[in-house]
Amino acid sequence: MTQNRPIDAERGKRIRQVRKEFLGLNSQEEFAERISTQGSTVSRGAVGNWEQGKEIGLKNLRAICDVAGVSFDWLSDGIGEPFMSQPAATEEHAPTRRPKPNASFPPKYQTFEGDGYVPLLGQTIGGPNGRFILNGAEVGRLFVPPMLEGVEGAYGVRVYGTSMEPRYVAGETVWLNPHEPVRQGDDVVVQIVTDEENGRESYIKKFISRSSRVTRLWQHNPDEGEQNEIEFDTDRVFSIHKIVFHATV
Repeated sequence: MTQNRPIDAERGKRIRQVRKEFLGLNSQEEFAERISTQGSTVSRGAVGNWEQGKEIGLKNLRAICDVAGVSFDWLSDGIGEPFMSQPAATEEHAPTRRPKPNASFPPKYQTFEGDGYVPLLGQTIGGPNGRFILNGAEVGRLFVPPMLEGVEGAYGVRVYGTSMEPRYVAGETVWLNPHEPVRQGDDVVVQIVTDEENGRESYIKKFISRSSRVTRLWQHNPDEGEQNEIEFDTDRVFSIHKIVFHATV
């Protein structure tokens, strides 16, 4: 029989870290709704109790891990890192195919004249599961959320594909601040240089880490044959911009 975990203040801090830092949710109620999508029925009060270190069932611990993409051992007992690294390629762990791009991206962020809107940048689909190429056109004008008021170069793009569900779904719009510092757990649009002349591929992912050698990202819902954690050579990363707002418009 599954038993509830004992009171654990450190575990409560990790749950709060997942909500606020990794998922960017200030509301315990919204966090409860996210967890409920995994088959549990969760209230805001339950989340508050968990973050105080009170009892939480194993089913809900696993649901949080599924929503945030974090390690169960880390969330439950503080063992290891929150995001698991992909094992090195061996005969048992053969290299997997690279996920398909699922976000548009301009070659560089662009200034725009006038006040009161953020440009929505257009793209054309270039392959299955959300892969597309920026077509360079401003296809719409979006309202300016408070955190982007007065921010030069702010822009929006549509979400394609399913790799970041349930965090983002196809058809949603995300707003980006090209000047905002990026931290572990932030949702970002990453632009990758390809072998084609002036070629770019873009992804909406969660940022894990960046070293001089490799940049690590996380996707919640990878396609068959893909891993949750993906890596790119840092010298091929053109830029990383932070998502600061999202909505269906």
